[in-house]
Amino acid sequence: MSLEDKCGTAFRNKDHEEAVRLLPLVKEVKEPNEIKIAGDGLLHLSSYNGWLDVTKDLIAKYHCDPHERDGVDRTCLHWAAEGNHVDVMRYLIDECHCDPMAVNRWGWTPLHYAAEDNHVDVMRYLIDECHCDPMAVDSRGWTPLHYAAGGNQVDVMRYLIDECHCDPMAVSGTGGTPLHVATSCGSSAAVGYLLSTGKCDPLAKDNEGRTPFKLAKERGHTDTLSVLKKFGDIKSSHPIDSYVNVLLVGNPGAEMLEG
Repeated sequence: MSLEDKCGTAFRNKDHEEAVRLLPLVKEVKEPNEIKIAGDGLLHLSSYNGWLDVTKDLIAKYHCDPHERDGVDRTCLHWAAEGNHVDVMRYLIDECHCDPMAVNRWGWTPLHYAAEDNHVDVMRYLIDECHCDPMAVDSRGWTPLHYAAGGNQVDVMRYLIDECHCDPMAVSGTGGTPLHVATSCGSSAAVGYLLSTGKCDPLAKDNEGRTPFKLAKERGHTDTLSVLKKFGDIKSSHPIDSYVNVLLVGNPGAEMLEG
């Protein structure tokens, strides 16, 4: 294995000690900013690993570009957000002037990555300190809340809805709400949380006329269906909001939901 490959492997395997040892050596053979591992640069991997010291060295000593993008247009900030490393992100934003709202090929901001992976601290930093838009949409019209719902990330969802006042009925380009996404992905905890807010309409239809119940049924997500039915049972005995009563299978209005 070449020295370059060994260095790349150390970064990929999160072997900090080996990476630090090899960097000065590999520079004699090839500039670190030219090394790519499956299209990803060393700076991307260092940011993902949370190696603040190495990240600083790669930029200051080895002339890596903090604004460099990978094969799908992710920046180092996207990588750091996915890795849950606020300290690295703070350095990249404050000292390297990286854009906290940079988008990749699909329109994802670092917020979208943090939401999908349940990184609440990253979310708080980006929204509270960097003033990022918590309702930013990607190329499909998905907000961070859609991704949190799909990933079953209730902590992030609670933060976005309760503290950031994000709209749980926001619709994507195909008309899907976070509840549609959660039921489609079989994210039972997310479904339960969304229904418990009292702000989600389980009868809402996407652009193809599908309700959350229908999506869960089509995909065979039995756990999610159980949550929907249980919620319907509870609401049917306490009829505050009439629309939720049709969640109960066998209810005269159930066909509305399944439509």
